[in-house]
This record gives sequence, structure tokens and C-alpha cells, in this order.
Amino acid sequence: MARILIGAHRGAMCHAPENTLAAFETAIAMGTHRIEFDVRRCKSGQIVVMHDETVERTTNARGRVAEMTLAELAAVRAGGSEPIPTLEQTLAMAKGRVKLLVEIKEPGLAADVVRLIDDAGMTADCTISSFVEPELLATRAIEPRLATAYFHTTPGPFDPRAVIDRLGVSFLVVWARAADAQQLAAAKRYGLHIRTGFADNLTYEQTFELFRRMVDMGVDEIACGRPDWIGRMIDTYPPAQ
Repeated sequence: MARILIGAHRGAMCHAPENTLAAFETAIAMGTHRIEFDVRRCKSGQIVVMHDETVERTTNARGRVAEMTLAELAAVRAGGSEPIPTLEQTLAMAKGRVKLLVEIKEPGLAADVVRLIDDAGMTADCTISSFVEPELLATRAIEPRLATAYFHTTPGPFDPRAVIDRLGVSFLVVWARAADAQQLAAAKRYGLHIRTGFADNLTYEQTFELFRRMVDMGVDEIACGRPDWIGRMIDTYPPAQ
């Protein structure tokens, strides 16, 4: 088996509140190679780490991120105890310790996200992903050295050459339900780094079966909210005969 890299989804979100420095520190302690997290802009203009448009699901507060200032968000606690980090704080924590997959959740963030990454000296350690494809194009236009990632999320046709030509990506995030062995083989022939991930409501055994299937398809990196599980699976696969 080729060396599989350990990924974390919103940090080690099954062990600490998602998208917090605590979740990121936990992921690093578990041997994670790359942490994925999400960014949005708050009312006062700063880029903060938050998946949802609102803070209700993950914190002790209510409101839309875009309608809350950084000072207001500073009083919010995720999981009852953890502050919401800014992108700048996250970059400072991660530098020299772990690579990052930064998902832009809304239009108009690319310029500021790229600037913060450049200012932190982490261009080589970050990859930008987004379902908002103009953000990928803007990232490439502003900073061609910064890697970008394409999402393939539903079963069906996937032409890696066309995606590379259109968006200039070097990284493919494929959801397990969409993974096809021939398509992934083609993606690797075109030089795409392939990362996949799993839902966190599965048992260890269910996750291991998906892990085996993805490894057999040749993925490079596997992520979930339990990076410790991925590490255990890497150590125990292929199983003893």
C-alpha cells in the first residue's frame, strides 16, 4: 500500500468543537498531515473560521456571521468553551506544523484569503477549495503558486483534463459516494492529488470498509473528524490473511 496521508475534517471535530483551534491542535497531535476548515467574512471585514452561515448549530449564540462583528464573535463559544478563530490566528497556529485545506464558503473572499496566507508565509502549505468556482479562478490569478482543489461530490461523468484546463487545479476532493476507480486512475495520470473523506456518523467498521475501498482505488489522502481512526486504519491495512 502506498503511503496514505491523514486528513482532518474541520479539525478533529469528533474530539473537540469543529473549526476551532482546539480541534486543530487535537488533529495535529493525532498525526494529521492536512487540516480542512471553512472561512467566511464577518461584518467588520475579517475572515473567520466557520462552516455555517449562522452560528446556531455550533455555538452558544445566534446570528448570521455576515451580520456579526469580530468583537461580537469574540464573545461566542463553540461547544460551550472554544472561541471562533480568525484565519490569521489559524495560520499562525499551523505554520511549520501542518498543511491546510482552506474552503472558501462565499464569493469575494479570495483576495483577502490569499493575502493572509502570503503574509503568513504559508503559500506552499495551503490549498484553496471552494464550491464557488470563481473563487478558485481568482485565487489562481492572484497567486499562481497557491494550490487549488476541485470537488467531485456526486456519481457521474468526471473529466480531469477538462477540470484542470478550466480551473487550473492540482488537487481533487472526491466524496466516497462519487468515487470511481477508472476516473480516479485518470485523475492520477493527470497529476491530481486525491483526497477523500467520510461522514462521522459511521462505526469504525463501516469507516474501515470505506477506507479499504478508497485505498484500493489509489487515493492519496483520507480524512474525517477522527484522524486517530485513519491512523489506526493505515497501521492495520492490508489486514492479516
